[in-house]
Amino acid sequence: MKLFMNRWGAIILSIVIIFLPICKVDASVDNINLFSDKAISVVAKTGEVIYSKNGEKTDFPASTTKIMTAILLMEHLKKSDYITFSDQSLKQEKSNSQIIFSKGEKLDRDTALKTMMILSANDLAYAIGEKVAGNIPAFVKMMNQKAKEIGATHTHFVTPNGLHDINHYTTPHDLALIAREAMKYPEIMTAMGTKSAIISTSVQKNKYIFNRSNMFTNPYFYAGKTGFTNEAGNTLVEIDKKNGETIINVLLHSSKPQYLNDIKLLDNYAFSHLRQAKLFNKNDWNQTVKIGSFNVKTMLKEDVNVLTAAPKNNDLTIKIIPKKINMNQLNKFGIKKDEIVGTLEVWNGNTKLKQVNLFSEKNYQVKNKIEKSSIFFSSLILSSIIIILSIFRGLRSKQRYRMQKRG
Repeated sequence: MKLFMNRWGAIILSIVIIFLPICKVDASVDNINLFSDKAISVVAKTGEVIYSKNGEKTDFPASTTKIMTAILLMEHLKKSDYITFSDQSLKQEKSNSQIIFSKGEKLDRDTALKTMMILSANDLAYAIGEKVAGNIPAFVKMMNQKAKEIGATHTHFVTPNGLHDINHYTTPHDLALIAREAMKYPEIMTAMGTKSAIISTSVQKNKYIFNRSNMFTNPYFYAGKTGFTNEAGNTLVEIDKKNGETIINVLLHSSKPQYLNDIKLLDNYAFSHLRQAKLFNKNDWNQTVKIGSFNVKTMLKEDVNVLTAAPKNNDLTIKIIPKKINMNQLNKFGIKKDEIVGTLEVWNGNTKLKQVNLFSEKNYQVKNKIEKSSIFFSSLILSSIIIILSIFRGLRSKQRYRMQKRG
C-alpha cells in the first residue's frame, strides 16, 4: 500500500495526512439510455454519485421545489404551530381539485406537510412560506441560504412551490443533496411516501386525499416527489431501497410515460454497482501519526468497511488526520492509551464515505522541565567531576615523575 504524506507545520501540532492513491470514478461513463435529459443516482447515506447524466447542469425543478419548503417547515415550526391561508396564497395556480381551501382556513404543521406532499398543493406551499418567514421574499431568501449550507450551490429559488420562473433552477446533483437533507426528518419521509390520507382542517373534517403519481408502483419505492410545468417537463426525486441499501434518484426534464422506465434503469444500474468494500481489519492495522515529538502508534477498534460504487479499493482515498492537541496540554498530560489521536477518513473523489477514530496503542509522556533540568545539571556535575579527576590525575602523574627524577 503506497502512502503519500503531507505535513502541516503548526504551533500546536505537527499534522500528517496520509493518502492512498486516488482514481476518481467517472460516474457518467456508462450510457444506460435514459430518456430524461438530466439524471443522477447517489448513495443516500454518503452522497456518493453512482451514475450521472448531465448531473451538474441546471434545469427547472417544478414541484420538487416543495422538498426544500418542507425542510424549512420542519426546521422552523413546532408540531403545535398552524398554517393559515391568506388571499395571496389562494391566488396561486391550482395544482389539485381534491380539496379547495378558503381564506383563514388553518392546518397544523404535520397535516400541512402531508397535504402539500400528497397533493403538491401550490397554495399550501405558499402559505407555509408566509408562516415560516412572514413573507415570500424572506422565505425565498431562507431557501437559497439553506441550499448553500447543504452544498447545493448551483440552485436558485424564486418561489416556494416551483411555479415557473426563469430564475428558478437547480441541478440533479443539488436536488439529491436537498433530498439527503430532507431524509433527516422522518415526518418528511412519511409524507413523501404516503399515497393517501384522511385529513382535517379548521374548516373541513375527514377529507380523503390521494397522490395520483404512479411512482408508488416501483417495488423499491420508499419516498418521492414529482413535479411538472410546461417549461420543466416532468421532474422526479425518488428515494428507493433494496436489501438495506438506499439510493436517491433524480430526473429533470423528463416525460411522464418514460420516467418510470428511467427510474427502473437507474435502480438496476445503481444497486448492481454498489458493493461493500472491506478496507482494513482492526487486527492488522499498523499506522502511526506524528503528534509533537511522538510517532504515536495507532489502533482501530472496528474493521473499516464502506458501501461504495468504486470498482476497486484502490479507487478510494484514505486520509489519516491526527488530532489537534495543544502543545501545553501535550507537555502536561502526554498521551494516554486508548485516547483518540486522530481519524481515518475514506473518500471517493470529493465525497467522504466514512470516518472512524484512531486510538493510541500505549501511553506517551513528555518529560517535564524539572526532570530535564535535573538531567542537565546532573550531567553537568558529572562532567565537572570527571574533568576535576582528570586534572588531579594529571597533577599526580607529574609529581611522581619529578620525584623519580630526583631519586
